[in-house]
Amino acid sequence: MAREARVARPEAEFDREAAGYDRTAVDTMPGYDELHQTLLWGIPFAPTRRFRVLELGVGTGTLTARLLSRYPHAELVGLDLSRRMIALGRAKVRRYKDRATLLLGDLSDFPTDAPYDAVVSSLAIHHLDDRAKWELFRKVRRALAPGGYFGDADDHLPEDPVFDSRFAQVAQELVGSAKAVALQRVWHEHEQFDHPCALSEELAHLVSAGFSHVDVPWRFFGQAVVWAYR
Repeated sequence: MAREARVARPEAEFDREAAGYDRTAVDTMPGYDELHQTLLWGIPFAPTRRFRVLELGVGTGTLTARLLSRYPHAELVGLDLSRRMIALGRAKVRRYKDRATLLLGDLSDFPTDAPYDAVVSSLAIHHLDDRAKWELFRKVRRALAPGGYFGDADDHLPEDPVFDSRFAQVAQELVGSAKAVALQRVWHEHEQFDHPCALSEELAHLVSAGFSHVDVPWRFFGQAVVWAYR
């Protein structure tokens, strides 16, 4: 029963990880900075333009702050289900005052009172099961203005499971054995509530959801950044 309770409440695990998340992310993901940079490069608007952004899975606000700094006229609505993570995110974006509204809630419960010009998500959607992911893609597409951008940077399963062991070996070489052990521990804890899919599955379902242009500008082992345009 304890295991079932923990699976049912992944937010408790995220709350526990919140204080050390930024350090752990940098230490265990060699491509962490490139992942965020590539996600932002997909936004098809000049920094001088005013536009509305939705962020799904704010976490500690790393991507949020970076986006608001790069686009000084963007207005952002963000969601996260962890109280502790979103509190850290709010602290990071305090300087941007009324341009950022961070809400506590599930990824699919975002406001739809007006269209979004861009929707971004980093390392979050893999927490949903496949059925919920595919429905989220359809809802995101409906929420975007014509020509809008959906950028998803996330973990994916290898197309061939043979590569799992090789990826783990390379990760250990890149980050060092101690950090690799920490990464494996995080992965093991998250196995209880994570549902990554193969990259090919995500691309197929984005096309099925109605996105006109879909591509993968960046991939680093099990992580990839997907750009999709309405």
